[in-house]
Amino acid sequence: MKESVFSAIALYVQSVFRGAWSIAGSCKTALPYLIRWGDLKKEVTEGYPDPISSKTADDLPTRSRGLLFNDIDRCTGCRECETACPSRCIRVESEPGSDQAKVWVSVFDIDFSRCIFCGLCVEACQPGSLVHTKQYEGAAYAVPDLVASFGRGQITEEHRNKWAMMRKLGESDGVAP
Repeated sequence: MKESVFSAIALYVQSVFRGAWSIAGSCKTALPYLIRWGDLKKEVTEGYPDPISSKTADDLPTRSRGLLFNDIDRCTGCRECETACPSRCIRVESEPGSDQAKVWVSVFDIDFSRCIFCGLCVEACQPGSLVHTKQYEGAAYAVPDLVASFGRGQITEEHRNKWAMMRKLGESDGVAP
């Protein structure tokens, strides 16, 4: 019984000694920074953006994933990117376009506050309209400012009239006089 008590006390003293040794080692590392001793007298904190050492787009690796960009002229509105996105940060709405083969992408929003930059949406995009840019600074003061809109907007009556006029001209050009 006495041996188990002594071994428990010895284990406790050993644990306290290891803890004190660990704290002393940490202080040995941190103390020169606190009192600015030796060559540690210079500033350690770097201002942002630092004009000397800040990264530019050329400094980034070739496969880096920055903010997303959608070329709305190439986008087909297939919604594959919306389906592939695990964080559900992409919202796509489309309407029938000027002819049966074309689709008008009225809403294409990316919510960067939810995006995890995984790249699955870029891989799923068949026309290749959705890409990662080299831009990585997307800070905003308000969460709604983190939503990027690439859509063309809702179809107006003016658009419909213009398309109808274009169809009439195309039909009249196709008929031989």
